[in-house]
Amino acid sequence: MHCSSYHTVPLIRRSILIQYPPPLCISAIAYVHHLPWVRKSIGFLILVVLGFLADTEAAAQSPVKPAKAAAYSILLPGLGHKYTNEGKWNRSAAFYTIADAILVAGLVTSEWQRRHLVQSYQTWAASYAGVSNAGKDRRFYITIGNHLSSNDYRDVQLRNRRVDLISYVDDPAFQWTWQNIQDLQRYRDLRRSSENWAQQRSGLIAALVANRVVAAVSALITARRKRESRLHIAVIPGPAVQVAFTM
Repeated sequence: MHCSSYHTVPLIRRSILIQYPPPLCISAIAYVHHLPWVRKSIGFLILVVLGFLADTEAAAQSPVKPAKAAAYSILLPGLGHKYTNEGKWNRSAAFYTIADAILVAGLVTSEWQRRHLVQSYQTWAASYAGVSNAGKDRRFYITIGNHLSSNDYRDVQLRNRRVDLISYVDDPAFQWTWQNIQDLQRYRDLRRSSENWAQQRSGLIAALVANRVVAAVSALITARRKRESRLHIAVIPGPAVQVAFTM
């Protein structure tokens, strides 16, 4: 199926070509392709996970250690349950691992979308407000979204008696003028969308951490129960009664 990467957005008496990725075209591969450090990090993590998977297979016959099960789950949710189940996958292991994979995919997608929208609103500002994007921080892009021009910004600060803030637009590189209110509103919409994706990314990161904590606690409890189930008490008859504990 062919997915177009460009859509024409009409605006008043003109149009501008903005790059919008249709949701079906978003993929982790496309995003990672532009970030070499991400490719290296993912490759390293895959090797580490494969090593731990092999370790859980080798440890299947050894006594289960709760701390080890928790550590496996922090590395990859579900791996600790696999370890406690004699190196075999079960429903609990699959559940936590699949949930983690879905969250990671969502995180990659949200970051891809956020970066794309940041590029879009910066391009829009350069086209319709005369903005120079070089060396600009988040404060600048918030400021140009609140004022039609740098002169308007200066007037507002004077009315509010914030003389200390007027020098922010003294440099010509920090000056701008929106052609009309519609252009400014479109910019606000693009920037607001990027902020929404940033918030979603933060939520997904929190969910990834929570998934690891819950999986680690669950694996720890499972390992303790399994270790206790292997505890055998034997009474040895004789002149003095002896009680032997074996694992």
